[in-house]
Amino acid sequence: MAKFHYRESPTQKQTTSFKKYLSEDEELVLVTGFSSAYVRSNFIIYLLFPGIIFLGLGLGLGWLLGLDKVWALILGLGGMILSSALKTLHLYHSNRYLLTTRRVIIKKGIFGVKLTAALFDKITHLEVDQGIMDRLFLHHGTIIINTAGLNKGEIALKFVDYPLELKNLLERLINREREQFGLRGATLTEVEGEIIS
Repeated sequence: MAKFHYRESPTQKQTTSFKKYLSEDEELVLVTGFSSAYVRSNFIIYLLFPGIIFLGLGLGLGWLLGLDKVWALILGLGGMILSSALKTLHLYHSNRYLLTTRRVIIKKGIFGVKLTAALFDKITHLEVDQGIMDRLFLHHGTIIINTAGLNKGEIALKFVDYPLELKNLLERLINREREQFGLRGATLTEVEGEIIS
């Protein structure tokens, strides 16, 4: 039996913290964001920049304070790792995708927040964009949501884990919404691809 990666419900903490983005008649179904592989690769990139700058600052500060070379290096490496960790945490928490019973919401930012939402009844079709490396090794990709009504016509859930599974879940939510409101005749266009076992 294939493992399904989007089985968990939102935690109580997630339900509470994202409640302000929901309308009264909708419930939170799933909270997700960038894939763990994408976040890890960005941590490594952040070690190089701005990490190298903090390594240099730590070494310079150690020299100014008259510290031993080993302690100056430890100070520099600590600054390098701390800056990379903080930047990675910001990346993770500032990009969240919310699936509700009525719509999909993209939340960007922590202090200043930008929301993009698409109601299920406005979604015309879904596309999955996943390269060979993403599919075989990283297991992440992009889901493009085409809508009738947005200026650009599409929004994207970028770097999500197991995008085919998430696309299937999204299609089930859309079809459930359409059945509930008597729009069953307007079925969602099928997308190529299958879930990998």
